[in-house]
Amino acid sequence: MVEVNSFSTVAFTGNTQLTKKCMEATLPHSKIVALFGLSSDELSGKTNSLDLSEFCEEHDIKLFSDNDWTEFRIYCQKNGVDSVITIGDSRIIPKTIIDSFDVIGNHGAVLPYVPGGASLVWGRLLNSGEWGVSIMKIVEKVDAGDILKTKTFQYGDGFTEAEFVETCDNLTVECLVDVLRGDYTITNNRKYDVRVAKHADSEAAVNVLRYCLENNLCVYMPPRTPDDSVVDPNWSDEFIEVFKIAQNTPYPKWKEE
Repeated sequence: MVEVNSFSTVAFTGNTQLTKKCMEATLPHSKIVALFGLSSDELSGKTNSLDLSEFCEEHDIKLFSDNDWTEFRIYCQKNGVDSVITIGDSRIIPKTIIDSFDVIGNHGAVLPYVPGGASLVWGRLLNSGEWGVSIMKIVEKVDAGDILKTKTFQYGDGFTEAEFVETCDNLTVECLVDVLRGDYTITNNRKYDVRVAKHADSEAAVNVLRYCLENNLCVYMPPRTPDDSVVDPNWSDEFIEVFKIAQNTPYPKWKEE
């Protein structure tokens, strides 16, 4: 169980703008001794990736960019790390890390209701005017750990995907700072009731998402790839308009067939 005093010395994993924002917000509360980042090749293919080498050097944070989880674990153990914080990182955290430290991470939707991938695109595609984010305990099963903090926000029809992502990122920082301060309540997660298949028709998938949220059901939403960014002319005009907003910067832009 995550305890308030378990955040005195921490390490991070991730290599995005959100990772940096959360590390900056953590520095007043905890000592950060290490960052498990991405290799230079991986950085180029990661959405919102950011080179954090100068930031780490400035704050005396050991940067790991060679995918060696064992070396990272040993370094963290030698340097008294209490918790590992994984933020803006889609990699699976190895069992050896989970077994060695308290691990917490973020999710781009309110748990337990919307686990899965591509949360910030699905959230804007839903176009409901409300979305949220979560901080949770990381366990072996993806998106299944105890929930520590959630926050929601409202948005209008003209909200771009870039604005949507930035708002979610800022809320994630707020949630993390609350957890670091001990302002959180541990809530049990729960298994999803419905699972949407990968590459499902986007409009149909959003209709399932809407139905589940309106009926207090938990729905697993799949990750998205560039193949999912193609506009289907059979969709309703209203959905196509929203799709072009959601499937846009910083993600692969929508395209016509």
